[in-house]
Amino acid sequence: MNRLVFMDGLRGIAILLVVFYHSFSRWPDLVPYGYHYTNFPLFKFGWFGVELFFLISGFVILMTLEKSRNFADFIKRRWLRLFPAMLVATVIVFASAPFFRERPAGIPAFRDIIPGLLFIDPEWIGKTFNGRQGVLEGAFWSLFVEVKFYIVFGSLYFLYGKKRAKLGLFLCFFIGAIASFMDKKSLFSTVHNIDYYVNTLFSFYYFGWFALGAISYDMFKEKNGRKFFLAIVIGAIISFRMAMDSSSISIFIVAMLITVFFLSSLFSKTLQKILANKYFVFFGFISYPLYLIHENLMVSLIIKSGKITSYIPGILLPVIPIAIVSLIALLIAKYAEPSIKKLLLAFFPMKVKSPPPMSSLK
Repeated sequence: MNRLVFMDGLRGIAILLVVFYHSFSRWPDLVPYGYHYTNFPLFKFGWFGVELFFLISGFVILMTLEKSRNFADFIKRRWLRLFPAMLVATVIVFASAPFFRERPAGIPAFRDIIPGLLFIDPEWIGKTFNGRQGVLEGAFWSLFVEVKFYIVFGSLYFLYGKKRAKLGLFLCFFIGAIASFMDKKSLFSTVHNIDYYVNTLFSFYYFGWFALGAISYDMFKEKNGRKFFLAIVIGAIISFRMAMDSSSISIFIVAMLITVFFLSSLFSKTLQKILANKYFVFFGFISYPLYLIHENLMVSLIIKSGKITSYIPGILLPVIPIAIVSLIALLIAKYAEPSIKKLLLAFFPMKVKSPPPMSSLK
């Protein structure tokens, strides 16, 4: 399949939502404009950009799986995609942190670089070594969730095939929902802290989004609009679960809006054309490194800007900080990532998946 430009546009919207959330709603006690913009819907619910990323990941990961020879090859491909930017981001964030003491997360310790570079949830490290493990950037949490998804889905895919692998993702999601319900109702008290183990350590809470994205891939590939409404129902179940956990109807509405928006983009040529706009595609191109570096650096720059001038309206104060972190992300995406990946490929060459035998093509 040719590169889906509109999917890059979706990534662009996802990262902009996250950036707006961190700029205006995440840290009201720290930024100069305080709570003034906190409840504006675009900013307040900007964290749903991560859920949109999960939908996109569930969709595109099947493209990678179809190109992969086996599970090890799949993990290697994902590592080559994620590690170069993470390496550069780690160096930039750690080296620059002492100069930005306004960082919401504070100045990181050297050991805080471990989870990001290894793509291992700090909760796992803490449980293994019976201690507390910090992390370089709080935003890395979704990368740890993604890696768990890769391991679970990739294993199921190569062991049992695509159809059962997608069912396995849903099973993980429902196990997470049941564990959460049991924990809230204090059922089966002998199963100590089951919600923590299932939904925090294994992140099953988010697997519904990955499953919906994976189903959407087949729906798009087959041009099967009839499955659209099935996908909507699945999205409603995921959204309902989120609303129940948060006791908020607003969460249900926004989750459904994200679901409908994503699914509509797979069939609507008009929406695909909008998403293919060069600005959305640009932010999609830099979305991964921007996600890695933006939060603490950007908020620090916003705080510094507020100290320097009082003439810039609060709504415009993040513009220059966002531009700065976007420029850094562009340099990483355009130059550092390809160079490091090329170097890594020299040591870990990628084999092309063999075509199926002629007999299977009849």
